[in-house]
Amino acid sequence: MSYKLKMEPKELGIVITFSGIIDAEEIDKIQQKINSDKLFPQMRYQIWDFSKAKEINVSIDQIQHFAMQAAVASGKNPKIRIAIIPRKSSPNTLGKTFHTFENVWGSCESKSFSNIDTAKKWGKSSQK
Repeated sequence: MSYKLKMEPKELGIVITFSGIIDAEEIDKIQQKINSDKLFPQMRYQIWDFSKAKEINVSIDQIQHFAMQAAVASGKNPKIRIAIIPRKSSPNTLGKTFHTFENVWGSCESKSFSNIDTAKKWGKSSQK
């Protein structure tokens, strides 16, 4: 798997763009890195862009794990927004499942988008 992690300090956001074949272990490492960053409590948004991924090898149980991690991390930052941009060639199972779990356990908002610009606009807008 290949990914690019871009911090956007002025906007207090982060964009993770994936390509190739993605597995749960790598997503988990990235999520832990973000959640432990010193700027995490001030972050306004995270954008997880899977649109260029060739394949995503993540189970429902692993998505549940990611949502639980996000819910726990939201204790340090309840206003963070998590945007997911799904692969264009497949249904948004990852995003829909994550949003369902996050809605039950977390205090942050999550939503799916078709592109980074729309996701950023939402991430920077007024939050609950």
